[in-house]
Parts: sequence; structure tokens; C-alpha cells
Amino acid sequence: MLYIFLVIRAFVPKLNLDDTFEQKNEIAKAVEEELEKAKLLTKYIAAARLRMAATEKAEAEKILQIKRAEGEAESKYLSGLGIARQRQAIVDETIQH
Repeated sequence: MLYIFLVIRAFVPKLNLDDTFEQKNEIAKAVEEELEKAKLLTKYIAAARLRMAATEKAEAEKILQIKRAEGEAESKYLSGLGIARQRQAIVDETIQH
């Protein structure tokens, strides 16, 4: 509503009072054109936000996959280290007897 008021406010001061009533259709057309521009801009901004959100979501998923892989690698390393220590303990015990 404020946007419509601003368009009318920009258009009407250029006219005298009689011309304002005579050119009401032109004023209405100017309001429609400006509203259409605003709608297009709003759609463009919404699309840009959706693209940004999709990019951020993809980046977050990438980070999660990397962190999962790092965790899995660390788990396998520690498991291997534990097996190596068990084997070393078996070897040490065998040597002692």
C-alpha cells in the first residue's frame, strides 16, 4: 500500500488538480507498471536467496561428509593400533615363556 502511495505521490505533483482527475487512467497505469517492476524484483530476490540457500546447504553437506570420513578414518586407525598392540602383547608374552 505504501508503495502505491509513493508512486502516486511522485506522479501527481506534476499535474494540476483538473489534470489529475482527467489522467486517472494514466496514473493507474503508472501504478500498475511500478507494481509489476516491484513484483519482478521480489521474484528475482527470492530466486537469488534460494540459490544462496542451496549453495549453503550443499556446502554444509560437504562438510558433514568430510567430518564423517575423518571420523571413520580415525576410528580405523585406532582400531588398527589396538590390534597391533594386542599382537605385540602376544609376541612379548611368547618371548617371555
